[in-house]
Amino acid sequence: MKEQESKRRSLFGRKMPRRFERTTGKKRLHRSLAEKLRKYEVRGEGYEFLPAMMHLVKRYLADLPDENKNEMDKRLAKALGTIPKARKLLEIAAKKHQELPRELKRRVFSPKYLDLEIAQGIDVAEISSIVQRANLLRNTSVKSIAAAVATTGRPPVKDPQNGCCCCCCQAPPSPQPNPTPTTPPNQYEITFTKLYCVDESDPEWGGSDEPYVVFGIITEEMAEAGTAAVGVHTPVYEDVDDGDTRPAAGDQNLRLFGFTGPRAIDSSVLIAASCFENDLGDVSETTDAVRSALTTAATTAAGAGGLAGWIVAGVAVIGIGITYLIDLIGADDQINDTIALSLTEAQADANTSAVNPFIFAPLHFDGGDDDGIYDVYLKLRRV
Repeated sequence: MKEQESKRRSLFGRKMPRRFERTTGKKRLHRSLAEKLRKYEVRGEGYEFLPAMMHLVKRYLADLPDENKNEMDKRLAKALGTIPKARKLLEIAAKKHQELPRELKRRVFSPKYLDLEIAQGIDVAEISSIVQRANLLRNTSVKSIAAAVATTGRPPVKDPQNGCCCCCCQAPPSPQPNPTPTTPPNQYEITFTKLYCVDESDPEWGGSDEPYVVFGIITEEMAEAGTAAVGVHTPVYEDVDDGDTRPAAGDQNLRLFGFTGPRAIDSSVLIAASCFENDLGDVSETTDAVRSALTTAATTAAGAGGLAGWIVAGVAVIGIGITYLIDLIGADDQINDTIALSLTEAQADANTSAVNPFIFAPLHFDGGDDDGIYDVYLKLRRV
């Protein structure tokens, strides 16, 4: 009993609310939304980005007249307009975000963006500043950020090169001219190969896990043009126990890039992976949710200058944006957070120069004893 009580305490020593089981016959116990929100207390990169993103979602759902929309609003509306269920899913997310107790939201999000009137837009320049600050606030607690803002009026970020404590002193990277190619670019495909169960969820005697993985894929060019992300999912793998691999033999060979055949990486690629336990949710709807979440987060972050390489610099903040939206939308609980992986043409060339195909380091979804631990393997092949 004492061990169970200890597991319900957060990193900050507060007792977690008890979980509740939502499905008869399923062993998984689900966290409340308020409990999920606590993990963002140590995710400083979300302090400004998440409430700003939700403000853009609120403006999208408000159907503002065109004359009141800025570039960010129009680009987001264009991208989401091609996903049939996006509006419905984001209405769910916005409603749950609004209904969260204000004291909880103030504990993890910047009040500046929580309190914005819907008539006030957020433009590209402001989003650019938010994303740049977010990268400098990684692994920083929101408590320390809020204290610094209250004292100095700015977040406690620091440029390790010059000691400046304000990210505005950092000049954005200059765009590099593309050299004239002397040979055709290499052609690539990225595939999901397998899932490995490091540790199934507790109680292990209560039955086997039924995990699946949903992938969202978007490029810089797509996000900047207001094009929606692509979403694909693995099968639901049944009867998964400690040490099991799915598929049990061979590779799943689920294509994530180069759907119709190998292609050049002429625009940086972002792949967002989310691991779920099949319980309440519909897998197809969960895939739509991930697709909508990635489209929203990446299109928001695309305001970070439009310079080549922004998707690489913004990969962490895009990942946390997807995680938050899925926490709000999803019926099936995520096993830990969404993991976002970025890839440029130069990186792909380097990775496959010595070994082809190249196997990425496993995407490690550590949900702990309660939710299970899984490794997901992706393969990059140059043709």
